[in-house]
Amino acid sequence: MKELKSPFDHLPSLSQQEALKILCTPINKLELDSDYYKAAFHLSKFPGPLTEEALLRLVESESSELPVVIARKKAVEGLARLRCTAAIPAIGRCLTSTDPNLVEISAWALQELDCQDPDLHQVMLSLLDDPKQHRRVLIQSLACLGVVSAASRIESLQDDATPGVRGAALAAVFRLCGKKDRLMELELHLALPVQMDRHLAIQDVIDAGEFDLLKATLRAPVSPTFRMRALNALWPEKLVKKNGLDLLVILDGLMLDDPDDLDLVHHYDESPKDAFLIEELFGTDFSRCYLAVQTLRSRNPTELWPLLLKCWERAKKDYGSLYFFMLLFRSMTDWPETAQQKIQDFCFSALDRRWPDFIKFKPASILTLMQYSPEIGCSYLSQWLNPEKSPYWACRYAALLAIEPLLHVEEWGTLVENVVRSKEDPHRFVRAKVNSLEMNRIGASHPVS
Repeated sequence: MKELKSPFDHLPSLSQQEALKILCTPINKLELDSDYYKAAFHLSKFPGPLTEEALLRLVESESSELPVVIARKKAVEGLARLRCTAAIPAIGRCLTSTDPNLVEISAWALQELDCQDPDLHQVMLSLLDDPKQHRRVLIQSLACLGVVSAASRIESLQDDATPGVRGAALAAVFRLCGKKDRLMELELHLALPVQMDRHLAIQDVIDAGEFDLLKATLRAPVSPTFRMRALNALWPEKLVKKNGLDLLVILDGLMLDDPDDLDLVHHYDESPKDAFLIEELFGTDFSRCYLAVQTLRSRNPTELWPLLLKCWERAKKDYGSLYFFMLLFRSMTDWPETAQQKIQDFCFSALDRRWPDFIKFKPASILTLMQYSPEIGCSYLSQWLNPEKSPYWACRYAALLAIEPLLHVEEWGTLVENVVRSKEDPHRFVRAKVNSLEMNRIGASHPVS
């Protein structure tokens, strides 16, 4: 279960004392129904006995009042993230709740706390028989906890009607008892028509830890963020090549993200109009977006440009379309002359600090800006390669990829200094790229006669 951003991240923080005071306030004296949840959220930022005791009281509360019911889930999550193993019995009792969402977060929390209580394992196992429960999370937790006795029951769910349950079961059976006969069925899940099912399939591949599934995963038509996550999880440390795959080739491909390199789920029965294709860039299913970019590349940029301008301001505010506009700008080079400055401004808008650091369109924006204005882009290079100013490793990698063609050009000689400073980058993929650039530069300086 991935940690999600809370709306309270964007509000003034509560101190530990303020949060504790709220949790001691009777419900009828609360200013807002969400105050308990807000207090539990902020309290988990303050490790220590006072925090654990307050969150534990919330978890153990039997109140059916909505503010408590909602905050209880956040308290369970907070205790898990604080690694409070003393909370295991109380969290375990939550597994008997009639609220499937509380059961789900409790199963996840027990996994995070490495609960080795066989009685609680048995409770989770029995919950697999209840279709109202979030069985996917229960399967994942049992597998992560290494509950081998659950394997036979989980194995029967490999044919469940719900893809997320089916995929989790396929990965769990392999993880618990090494049975690989059906594991490759996860490849089919990577091409399911519903995007969320494809996302879950990538997590199942990660959970299985099977390198042989990596190649198919890299061709799944989902956000590159998911494919990068799989690569980071499955690629062995200190290796650049494995089983015929080259890490740097894969990483460069992920950054460039050519739709031709993906197994798209959708297709067009007849050739769509330009306006329809541009509207598709605003969709939520990446397979459809990639198909639209792939098709637009064969169209006339001069005719496309007025259509793009009509939705320009809308695109600047839309996470998904920002990414695909960047992809389109990079895929086609013969835009009208008046478009060049507009595209450059679009890139700067996407790289603005108001956007979160770890957002998928920032690496794409760096590559696009460097393609259209390398002189201007290079002036930002030291910032892009600085892990403190640019914490998303993919941005730093994209910057290195963008300057690669310039490293042997005499007028760009100062770029080498920036590359050398990245040798100690905290992310292994960035360090691998730096080593590759250095080796290529040395090779170019000393050609074999």
